[in-house]
Amino acid sequence: MSPIILLLDDRRENLDVMQRMLKRLPGMDVNVVSFTTGDAALAWCREHEPDICVVDYNMPSMDGIEFISTVRQQTKYKGIPIIMITGSADRELRQRALASGANDFMTRPVNTDEFLARVYNLLTLRMSLVNPTERLEKLALDVELLAQQMLEREHEQIIFKLHQLSTARDEETGNHMHRVAHVSRLIAQELCYDEQFCDMIYLAAPMHDIGKVGIPDRILLKSGKLTHDEWEIMKTHTTIGYEVLKDSSSPLLRLGAEIAHSHHEKYNGLGYPLGLAGEKIPDAGRIVAVADELDALLSIRPYKLAWNVTDALAHLRKIRGVHFDPACVDALLRQTDTIFAIYKKFADDVDALVVNPSFGQRGAA
Repeated sequence: MSPIILLLDDRRENLDVMQRMLKRLPGMDVNVVSFTTGDAALAWCREHEPDICVVDYNMPSMDGIEFISTVRQQTKYKGIPIIMITGSADRELRQRALASGANDFMTRPVNTDEFLARVYNLLTLRMSLVNPTERLEKLALDVELLAQQMLEREHEQIIFKLHQLSTARDEETGNHMHRVAHVSRLIAQELCYDEQFCDMIYLAAPMHDIGKVGIPDRILLKSGKLTHDEWEIMKTHTTIGYEVLKDSSSPLLRLGAEIAHSHHEKYNGLGYPLGLAGEKIPDAGRIVAVADELDALLSIRPYKLAWNVTDALAHLRKIRGVHFDPACVDALLRQTDTIFAIYKKFADDVDALVVNPSFGQRGAA
């Protein structure tokens, strides 16, 4: 803190002593303005505002009580602390000083430690109450943080409800949503994305299949292999989800749109709907694609049994750089213990079956 301290005393030697004492105030780089007459001090006060005043009582032409009464008439000085110092311990004088607007009263000879303690306490209170810029900035940051936290909680609820809507008529379980969200964030963290992106992808990843609400039940819930025409309809869930979310004012929902649109693109350019390749596929889409594929492999569906973990990871290794971004696959493989913990925590009620893998079109559709 750099408070401004006004000193008023008709004796220069007293001003010098107080200035030396004030240099010892802990944690404060004080700016001292000093005056030997009340008139000079009042003239300065009309144009400036100190954080505390230390005023002598016994002065010629204008004593300390008259100065305090006059300066207190200015609105801006009503809340500024004022200490009066005098060589008299007279009770009536003390009462008059306090009645004129003094906040504290000290008698000479002044004890240095007591003087510093009283000035420090009044200054600390003053600075905490009337440092508008600093306090407003802190308040603004606190409000912004609170609003962001509330918004994120609301977004999380909205997004998870949207995903529940899409899975209510799908073969996927609610835990699929949690597993894909957690694994997506884990991959992003392993790839050293910043904390904001990792939190965003965790919240947005569950929207990857939101477009399935637009797919007819006869196709979405079919237990056998889809025909060519049915597969073409199934693939439109990517564009349906994108169109639903893309114009949102929320960055989180726009990220959801990007994920919905791109999570079935392949690293070699043979995916859908746009046939993007390599790093032209959005980062979030490349990450969620790996998390979604892993969950599709390890989960039971009407058209397939579950793969065992060993075969699922071997399959991902085999198609890294072809179907998936190799960096994303490698990030997942470095965190297998954490991924096992995620799958244990969000396990489906039905036990996974171990089968010979034969992964075709209906993996992560």
